Amino acid sequence: MTTDFFVKYGLYDTTALQDAKESSETNAVFGNIGLLKSKNCPPDYATLEHNFFALDGSLHEMPDHPTDIPFFSSVQSGADGIFAKQPVIQIDFTENHTSVGLTFCFSETYPLEMEVTWYDLSGTYKSRQRFFPDKLDYFAQNQVEEYGRIEIRFIRALPWRNVKLNYIEYGTTYIWGPEVIKNAKLVNDTDSISNQIKTDKLTFDFVDPDDTFNIGNPNGLHKTLQKKQKMLPYEIVGGVEMPLGVFFMDSNSTTKNVSKISAIDYKGMLANVDFKDGRIYVGETAGSVIAEIMTAAGIEDYTVEEEVAQTPLYGTLKIQTCQKALREVLFACSAIMNTSRRSGVEIRKSTRRISATIPRSRKFSTTLKVDPYVSDVNVKYKTWVLETAESEITKGTYEPGIHIIQLTSPAVNMVASAGRIVKQMPYYVVLEIAGSARTEVAITGRKYVGTELATLSRIEHIKSGEVRNTKTFTGTLLNYESAQKVADNILDYYQLQQIIQTRHLSAEEKAGDWAEVENTLQMHGNFVACIESLSIDLTGGFVGTAKYRGYYKITSEDYYSGELYADEEVGIT
Repeated sequence: MTTDFFVKYGLYDTTALQDAKESSETNAVFGNIGLLKSKNCPPDYATLEHNFFALDGSLHEMPDHPTDIPFFSSVQSGADGIFAKQPVIQIDFTENHTSVGLTFCFSETYPLEMEVTWYDLSGTYKSRQRFFPDKLDYFAQNQVEEYGRIEIRFIRALPWRNVKLNYIEYGTTYIWGPEVIKNAKLVNDTDSISNQIKTDKLTFDFVDPDDTFNIGNPNGLHKTLQKKQKMLPYEIVGGVEMPLGVFFMDSNSTTKNVSKISAIDYKGMLANVDFKDGRIYVGETAGSVIAEIMTAAGIEDYTVEEEVAQTPLYGTLKIQTCQKALREVLFACSAIMNTSRRSGVEIRKSTRRISATIPRSRKFSTTLKVDPYVSDVNVKYKTWVLETAESEITKGTYEPGIHIIQLTSPAVNMVASAGRIVKQMPYYVVLEIAGSARTEVAITGRKYVGTELATLSRIEHIKSGEVRNTKTFTGTLLNYESAQKVADNILDYYQLQQIIQTRHLSAEEKAGDWAEVENTLQMHGNFVACIESLSIDLTGGFVGTAKYRGYYKITSEDYYSGELYADEEVGIT
């Protein structure tokens, strides 16, 4: 069976759409130009444009007061197709932007000639280009760096026609296919006890004969590569395209005529944004806290299993990355996070339900070892008490202006001896100093005091020949009851001492799945194990190297007879 790999890369400015402020004096009264941001596609409405309204039922009757049309020019072209008064759209930005061009998504028909002018933030001319659209979704290619305003003029269309525009994208989709991709690797990791959130990584090298993305090319497209640009990798197996997940641009490099792109998944994106609004939690549900973290990280596409969402949390979240904050939630819930082969994020309990099988027929090699024995798991946590008396939180001298003062310990009811507290959260204060002189400010309030405690889960009678071995973990969203559950869960997981590594033809298994791994010794039972990591060579036949933790499963007569029960709940035997 043939295999291939390709990447769809969103070569778009990542912030231009949100920053854009569109305006036009030539939009119809029923047009809402603000809808250009929403990728709105209204129905094909019947209008009285020349040779347009076919009486075949294919067009919808336009309502008296439509609310779903972004731009419908208030003027029509003449008999020669020229607009006597050119429809114009102006787009203003508050920040600099860079893109390889603009994608125009027209409705029903497209104009035949248009002109786009780019300016910087101060209004200074940067570039002007004429374009001749030939399809409804038309890419106007013109790489412009650091622009702050765009003016779009429509010059010519079919006779007696309006310009109807649904939305604008600040870039285009670029595809690297099997013919240029030289090497590609996907690393998919998970931590079944959520002591850390491990980032999935995609790297690929592609031949760039024209130096289009060569960093040494001062006019190259590498200048339009941006952090957070989305890419969709696909494997092709037997002619069928299979998505591998969603990744985001992290870094790029060039060696001779080969360019390399490294990308991270949503888990990695969480590490790029701080979660600042943590506080003291007394029974708040994990679902609500996850929603706050995801909002801070700008992630909308995620699901949370109901059992996880309803888990109560006790403790605190200091200022830290969204990834570390989410780790605390997942650790307290004994939950895992998955992005592999998905369009978004899945958060769920880790279960030992078999969802994949790694048969001997797919394996090239199997390596087995036994992990060190763990007899005790210690989980540390803190309880928090609010002091009744006020005390000094911090003191310093500040210049006039706005200052964000971060705190290492939480506090509430804070007041400033000078200046004005604009906003306060348990872990930071926004302080405004008026006037023109440096001012000494003391901030007082009520502090929370934390007391460190620990709980222990232990094997009463250890295995013969072993010695006691303790692993220690820390969580900040635990009370005694939840800490004990976490400790029990971790200790139970570490009783699975069988470490397995296989090199095999990968299918649809992913890190976090529990798999039945067939034993190389056919007369003995198989292994049931959690896939902790999976590295796949995407251009070398999709050969994967996987690491598992699990246990040897005693075979039964059902298995000897060739019947394999996938999706069954399996315990240690």
